[in-house]
Amino acid sequence: MPNSGGPRSSRRKLYAHVVDSILLYGAPIWSTAAQKRAYIRQAESAHRRACLRVIGGRPHVSYEATYVLAGIPPLALLADERARLYGRRRENAGNEERLATLSKWQEEWDRSTKARWTHRLIPNIRVWIERRHGELNYHLTQLLTGHGFFKHHSRRYNHNQSAQCPVCPSSIENAEHVFYQCPRFSEERESLHSLLHEVMTPESTTRLMLASEPNWLAVASFACSVVIRLRDEGTDRR
Repeated sequence: MPNSGGPRSSRRKLYAHVVDSILLYGAPIWSTAAQKRAYIRQAESAHRRACLRVIGGRPHVSYEATYVLAGIPPLALLADERARLYGRRRENAGNEERLATLSKWQEEWDRSTKARWTHRLIPNIRVWIERRHGELNYHLTQLLTGHGFFKHHSRRYNHNQSAQCPVCPSSIENAEHVFYQCPRFSEERESLHSLLHEVMTPESTTRLMLASEPNWLAVASFACSVVIRLRDEGTDRR
């Protein structure tokens, strides 16, 4: 499936769950911890690829950010959950074990040194994954991950390129600068704030998005317009 266009993220997530079911087949009867670790290492790349498709993410988005945005726990945590459920027959066992998985996942998310921009925007995993609305796409995911057409990100793969903003020479062109500060996008930003009735900051972004579907769509539209302009500017520079 392509990152841009194609099925909505909720449809892509159904495909990812099918992949998980295949990868986790037999998880409850893995005989040793070493056997489980070896399998997880082999299967994790397929799990991550499926999750990347859910969010329309670029290849270098971290495992941690990919799973959180997709709302799908890391494969190792899913395997542990499946093993704990094995043999349990209580009606609410699934809910109990999923809450335990979410707790462990949140601890890992808070401790991680990776995907700190995404953590800043989405500090609480459960609030994010239990939302009642909101589709992800290629453009919105660039805002939420910081991976995209930003010069700071591109410089990782082209060391001859400056990371400076072409309009604000004292600033690095990263996701925070582009979406929240750069005067190039002040018109789009002001229109967004008018729709939200509030100035959007990194810390308030997902709160505003989750408050209502119109808010989510407004932020997604803003992200789309900014990312497309960045892409076009990069093409013109080349």
